Amino acid sequence: MRQAERRALRNRAARSAVRTYVKKATEAVAGVGDDAAEVVRQAVRALDKAAQKGIIHRNAAARRKSRLMSRLHQLTAGAQAAAASAAEAPAAPSSGRSTTRRGASSSSSQKTTAARRTTSTRKPSSKS
Repeated sequence: MRQAERRALRNRAARSAVRTYVKKATEAVAGVGDDAAEVVRQAVRALDKAAQKGIIHRNAAARRKSRLMSRLHQLTAGAQAAAASAAEAPAAPSSGRSTTRRGASSSSSQKTTAARRTTSTRKPSSKS
């Protein structure tokens, strides 16, 4: 058997394993699995190994890892936001009025943003 054929067989098996890991991670992140973080970690590890061995391109591995991690982040951020809103719901004031003033917070943030813009757009002086 020629060396290229042996490598092609080995690469095919490794690529298939990587696809399986990524598929399981995608399903876990979609909300089907409970331990999504661990499954994503295994997929990232498999992608890193495949990229290191040259089975897949390193930029392709980085792209797939980035997409998996962003989906995982959306899942965890959504779960944390739902938990936070559920915890704050009973502690909300019974009256419909807000206790903060309307103009105080928005005008101060506008002033600081305007001040930042003027300082960041200036060019440094070339005098020495």
